[in-house]
Amino acid sequence: MSTLLFAPVTWNIAETSRMVEIAKVCRDQFAFDCHFMGYGGDFVHLITDAGFAYHPQQPQLTPQRIQELWKADRGERGGKMFTPQELIERGNSELALIADLQPAAVVMGFTLSMYISARAARVPLVVVCPLAFTRPFFEAGLGTWPAQYDVGPLRLIPSGWKDRFLNWAGPRLKLWVRPFNQTATHFGLAPFKYTVDLFAGDQTLVTHIPQLTGLHNLPPNWQYVGPIFARLEGEIPTEIEQLPRDKPLVYFAMGSSANQDVLVHIMQLLGELPYTVIAPIKAHLRGVAVAVPPNVHTFDWLPAHKVNPLAEVAVIHGGEGTVQTACASGTPFVGIGLQPEQDWNIEFMARQGTAVRLPKYGVTRDQLHQAIEHLRLDPQVRQRAQEIQALMADWPGAINTATFLAERYSSEKN
Repeated sequence: MSTLLFAPVTWNIAETSRMVEIAKVCRDQFAFDCHFMGYGGDFVHLITDAGFAYHPQQPQLTPQRIQELWKADRGERGGKMFTPQELIERGNSELALIADLQPAAVVMGFTLSMYISARAARVPLVVVCPLAFTRPFFEAGLGTWPAQYDVGPLRLIPSGWKDRFLNWAGPRLKLWVRPFNQTATHFGLAPFKYTVDLFAGDQTLVTHIPQLTGLHNLPPNWQYVGPIFARLEGEIPTEIEQLPRDKPLVYFAMGSSANQDVLVHIMQLLGELPYTVIAPIKAHLRGVAVAVPPNVHTFDWLPAHKVNPLAEVAVIHGGEGTVQTACASGTPFVGIGLQPEQDWNIEFMARQGTAVRLPKYGVTRDQLHQAIEHLRLDPQVRQRAQEIQALMADWPGAINTATFLAERYSSEKN
């Protein structure tokens, strides 16, 4: 029996659930011995609840450090990426675990230290990731200027100029590279030249489909596997089933990466609009002195793949798992990206006519209302959303990924 080591960011619900979905198929259909590692966070229980061994790594992240990393991910003030000291400590911890487990491969998404550790251990690294913010994404000219950076004099520059500059600069960006190169040197590895070089594995599996990205040919050792998103346990709460249907249902969620200020602002705007809102946002409202509008019904994490189809329109951030849940449900959505990659995930679907992208800051009630009504009332939007739902159903991402892993790394392969 071959062993796989899964290394998700365990404070990110989308990535943790994505890895769990893959591991379930690997265990149940291909008899892999699946182990997980992580540095703490709210979603470790998704791993242990699914029956997988979990190995906590050192140093464990404090809630404050997790918030600093989220802010760095979103490009916000107060964000602090990993220091060389943190990366070296993580690398030593990961190398010890790899030596103990002897995995056939490491499977991960955005646990950045593992890009170094797996290579130092000479274990195959399989990265399962979105297309956005990768080298082939920029080289295909798919990037659009992020809304959060369209400020001041930049607003006067034509969009086409900014988009072309972005796609030229994206593969040459050196954001975050220095601490990773200092760590790579410590472990005797070659440096990373550009930021995009951090986000590729020995094999890179893209959780999207070419019919929607428009990019049909990927580089060697890259391939599409299709959507993989959370299918949390549990049923639709009775409270949701009993909600009045005299107003249109809107599903409002911003994942685990939510900016609290943005979330509260959008919640208050929805409170002024004629909708009944289902909102799994309680985790982000704890400790916040704000009144929840009477038409907004808040919950902890929900089985979104069951709840989302009840809504006429979703209002979501642009995390790929949340976007894919809406698409797989046949639900058009308003997307409010919290960082560039999320903007681009939304833009893929805006180009298909099933989403409207709004900026992170400065959204008005009228803008939000107009976007929801367009998506709700235009019959062509609904028809295209149903077509995309059928397209995505033909790409079972977790099964495709597990099959790929079995063909290459299972001791049972022919």
